[in-house]
Amino acid sequence: MALSPRRRRIEKIVLHRQKELDERVGELAAQKAKEAAATAKAEETDRAVTEASNRCRALAEEGGGAQAFLEAGEWLDAISREAVRAWARVRMEAAATARVQQTVFAAKMKLKQAEQLQTRVTVSEQRIQDRKERRRDDEDAARIAQRRVAGARK
Repeated sequence: MALSPRRRRIEKIVLHRQKELDERVGELAAQKAKEAAATAKAEETDRAVTEASNRCRALAEEGGGAQAFLEAGEWLDAISREAVRAWARVRMEAAATARVQQTVFAAKMKLKQAEQLQTRVTVSEQRIQDRKERRRDDEDAARIAQRRVAGARK
């Protein structure tokens, strides 16, 4: 059976919605990769903070020079600020990931709605086709009955 113009339009909508969903899923994958990279960088800076802290502690215990201790303390402060910025970036990327997940959810809903519409139209057209066939069968049966009645009179 050839597709009706209505079904063709709906088919295009479904294809468009599927393409849109695929794009959104791709965006989500890219965003999750950004978030993972930001998390890895933040964890790396945390390790650097721990290392700098251990270095300061070791210098304090060794009783090293004041200049070395001051430099280590400044390095610890700088790397601590960097870690705070890195974790802020992780939070920002997590929020962006959540927003992209919402767009994926919305795209899934739109696709599902289009598919449901497609199903309803298919069922509706099938019912119309079934009614036409029943009507045709009834008309054929009525003609056959009229012929029998006309043949019985002769």
